[in-house]
Amino acid sequence: MAKREIYDVCVIGSGPAGGVLSKELAEAGAKVILIEAGRKMLPEDFHFHAWPYELPKRTKPQPFYPREVTEAIRYEDSDSIGVDRIRAVGGRSIHWNAVCLRFAERDFRERSLAGAEEDWPLTYPELAPDYDYVEKMIGVSGSREGLDIVPDGDYLPPLKFRCSEEIVARACARMGVRMIPVRKALLTVPYDGRPPCHYCGHCMEGCDVGAIFTVPNSMIPKAEKTGNFTLLPNHLAREILADREGRARAVSVVNTETKQEEQIRARIVAVSCASIESARLLLNSRSPQHPNGLANSNDVVGRYLAGHVTAGVEAYLEDLAGTPPVNNDGATDHSYIPRFNLDGKPRDFAGGYHFQVQFSSFMYPYQARHVPGFGKKFKEQVRFLQPGFFQMGGFGKVLGRPENRVTVDRSRPDAYGIPIPVIHFRFGANDRALWKEMRDKGREIVEAARSRLILPPDSEPSGFASHETGTVRMGSDPRTSVLNSYGQAHEVKNLFVVDGSTFTTFPEKNPTLTIMALAVRAARYIANERRIGNL
Repeated sequence: MAKREIYDVCVIGSGPAGGVLSKELAEAGAKVILIEAGRKMLPEDFHFHAWPYELPKRTKPQPFYPREVTEAIRYEDSDSIGVDRIRAVGGRSIHWNAVCLRFAERDFRERSLAGAEEDWPLTYPELAPDYDYVEKMIGVSGSREGLDIVPDGDYLPPLKFRCSEEIVARACARMGVRMIPVRKALLTVPYDGRPPCHYCGHCMEGCDVGAIFTVPNSMIPKAEKTGNFTLLPNHLAREILADREGRARAVSVVNTETKQEEQIRARIVAVSCASIESARLLLNSRSPQHPNGLANSNDVVGRYLAGHVTAGVEAYLEDLAGTPPVNNDGATDHSYIPRFNLDGKPRDFAGGYHFQVQFSSFMYPYQARHVPGFGKKFKEQVRFLQPGFFQMGGFGKVLGRPENRVTVDRSRPDAYGIPIPVIHFRFGANDRALWKEMRDKGREIVEAARSRLILPPDSEPSGFASHETGTVRMGSDPRTSVLNSYGQAHEVKNLFVVDGSTFTTFPEKNPTLTIMALAVRAARYIANERRIGNL
């Protein structure tokens, strides 16, 4: 059954990319429908501020990751990675850590500067105005540091360091490493009708007051205000339908509550489902005009899957162990260690890594699994160490390679009859060499800060920390890419992809700020192309 109305733009996926794109296009005058497979989340879905002992099975339920999604995937010939496939209005923005980092100018020029991968089809100066726009739109706290590797933006007042971060910052300084205030889409002062952070330490479990930017608290209300916007939750995109000329004409969707199917017709279709689901949707959108999947005659859709290789370090600082406990939950991480391996020293890998600091909850005694003994003395030692807790997470660059990819299994459908995604991923030699240095450097930092206990490090690399990218990548050459620099498909002019899947390469930095900047860039391009009659 097809809806009679023909929308100007149908956006699929309501995360940061789809939310920003929808709001920008609606404000530009386009009639926009935003399709989301998940439902609107309610406050009671999050269990804000609940202690583990207050919850069934001592863990918080996550209704935005239903079993019909988590079980409808397969990892085949794959290393230890996990991908994020959330289903909820707002996508990952509803419970993210909100770190917002600009890519450096060099991050867009990997081939030219490091001889690795490809150059992006756009440059940092081209995207810088969109970074500016997004930071002002969502509210980002931070500090201007004058570092080329993390370009400055227009920030709200930064978060202050905790005592543990002051101690480690001094150790970093002795090593010639910078630790700076983190840059987060988290308010430290009232902004845009939203209140500031109250430092509860539950950022990644959902912000109950709206101090952290989310699509539901910031983008959807502004889109609705235009009168040009329709939100359609609980509708899963099955495939994008093509007309005789091979252009996108409609989106076939399944109502996840009734299992009924219908078609959403639109002049332009924009896919914003994140790297795994965007590739899956295009691969499942087969037709006589596109027998290998929509916009995939070159067999690039699904390839070049990348994400961060990760390595954490957890330690207990000598200077704080045994001190009276205090509430220092804060806003999860307050500090950040930017990439520092651009020192001219020869290395056997390309790329870099950074450390995000103290984003693990202080509610959990990680040392309890490693302190020997039992009974009273065991408990005393666990309590003694807890005030000294210090944690860092290392996030490193992974090279995009064509054999790392997403495919679909047409013999195994999900609960709605749609072929499931299959993940094929192996870390390469470059990734493993980078991971080893990152792991060892993290331990070196906490040793320099005098740690009473350092928990055992990982013995093998893992990833992706919800930072997967690259499966529908942009590029200048239609033979080796799917999209142009505006996210427009080379083969299907009224099809756009706007999310992390479009990245040509992926540095060590968190992807979401760049995803939103690219969404703004795409929205302005679409609006202009509509105005002059090209779309």
